Amino acid sequence: MNNSGFDKTSFDKASQDKASHGKSSSHKPLKLPVAELRGMVPIKRRYSITTMLTLTSLLVLLLLICMAAMMQSRLLRLQGNIGDIATNAIPSVVHSSKVYSKINQLLYLTEAMGQAPSQAVRHNLYLDIQQNLLGLEQLTADRQSVLYQEAQLVALTEELHSLNELTSQRLELQQQVQTRLTQVYQLYEQLQRAAKTETTASGQQAVGLLDVAEVVAQSGKALTINRLLMLRQLQQQVSKQLAQVTPGKPQAVASKTNLLQQQLQQLLLADDGVFPLRIEQLVVTGRANGRSNFVRNLVLDYARLAENSAYDVSVTVLADAELSNKQIRQYSQQILVVSALALLFLAAGIYLVHLRVVRRLEQLNTNVLKQMQGKPAAHQISGHDEIAAIARSFQFFAATVKQQQQELELLSYTDSLTGLANRRSLELRLAEQLAQAQRQQWPLSILMIDVDCFKAFNDHYGHQAGDRTLQQIAGLLLQGFNRATDSVARYGGEEFVVILPNTNKTGALALAHQLQELVGQAAIAHEHNLAAPYVTVSIGVSSLERAGPSDYDMILRQADNALYQAKDAGRNTVA
Repeated sequence: MNNSGFDKTSFDKASQDKASHGKSSSHKPLKLPVAELRGMVPIKRRYSITTMLTLTSLLVLLLLICMAAMMQSRLLRLQGNIGDIATNAIPSVVHSSKVYSKINQLLYLTEAMGQAPSQAVRHNLYLDIQQNLLGLEQLTADRQSVLYQEAQLVALTEELHSLNELTSQRLELQQQVQTRLTQVYQLYEQLQRAAKTETTASGQQAVGLLDVAEVVAQSGKALTINRLLMLRQLQQQVSKQLAQVTPGKPQAVASKTNLLQQQLQQLLLADDGVFPLRIEQLVVTGRANGRSNFVRNLVLDYARLAENSAYDVSVTVLADAELSNKQIRQYSQQILVVSALALLFLAAGIYLVHLRVVRRLEQLNTNVLKQMQGKPAAHQISGHDEIAAIARSFQFFAATVKQQQQELELLSYTDSLTGLANRRSLELRLAEQLAQAQRQQWPLSILMIDVDCFKAFNDHYGHQAGDRTLQQIAGLLLQGFNRATDSVARYGGEEFVVILPNTNKTGALALAHQLQELVGQAAIAHEHNLAAPYVTVSIGVSSLERAGPSDYDMILRQADNALYQAKDAGRNTVA
């Protein structure tokens, strides 16, 4: 049976004596047929792959050089047009784009400054506007713009300055209004406290606090009204309400509440009071909004001028681009024709290379892979070129390797001293027998045999005598077999393992005793053996009624444990 790369010949070789084993281990010179040797002799080549590839490459290279020369001449012509676009047209487009960006930014900054909520924001925005104007002036100077654009920019600068002043004035008035309203609220609180004190002292309410509270509430609405007419109406209403507020005790008595009431009237209706300041703020705000709209129109006019300039530039760029595009189409058609010819020759060269080189290399690779798998090659490569020579060389070396591999495989499964199967061969054989025992549903037994006190034997008689003794024991073990399926291998050192397929525990014990008697009957002298004055063996028996591949380690472990039991029982025993 041959399984898992194991050949029964490696086990049957154990039946040979040491002399025949020595002959098998010697290597003879490899002899191959003369026809194969002729394949190694250089032959005259009618077709050279090197020449074919060189000519094809030169032809393609020549076509590429011609195409490159033609492209160079066309590109030099095209370079002039593109250079003009890059030198004049593109910078003009970039300049127009920068101007347009500056104008958009200026529009945003102008609107933001007109609506600035504080002096700090207004100041920062005006600084940004000045920086933007400087950028526009620089762009105008760089491109040598028309005089009208320069005058427009000067007027725009002056109007932006005026807008900044109006915005600043609006914010100042807004701050003053806020301050006056704060003073009004504080005065109202003082008026409440004074009225409470005088009421406590005199028993009469000094002033109508509810009327005063109504006046203060109406005054607070001044900040939310943005129309002059409505604001003046509210001012008249507050003035009437203040006039109707009467003290709660005789007029002759000058109280603190009356004084506070007069101050409240001053804060609301005087020239620097809440309502006059708020009216002035609305007037200034209207002027600022008008100036902001005027500035916006100036900016838009400047933008239209820049847009017209950009349009003129774009027309020039488009004309130049159209001319260049027409030339590129002409050059592309010419290059396409030359490229088609080059590709045609290249395709022919590739097809020739594929036919003469690639296909044959693929076939050679297929033959190599089949040789590696142990299969015969389907098609042999013929011809008189380099690939055919490589194929013949490979066939020669493949035959050499196959023969050497067979010899090496035989040696790798054989113990060099005893001629028995070695441990590697044992492992393969045991795995095979475990699988077969599972298929056939029969028992499997192994014997693990150890020479008693063998170290003492080597120390006393020498290692050469020990080697001869191991060879004798190997021969005795082979004599004890009655079936061709039984096999023995050297497990290591002075240990041997016997595999007994389809053998139960009883049969294995019987064979173990038989082998023990054969070794004892040989009467090989051993003065230092603790069991007898001659060489003896201890045997451990392991049997499995239902064996399988997963029992590999277990059956060896059981046999090893049984061997230790035999040793502990006094040696020269079977356990």
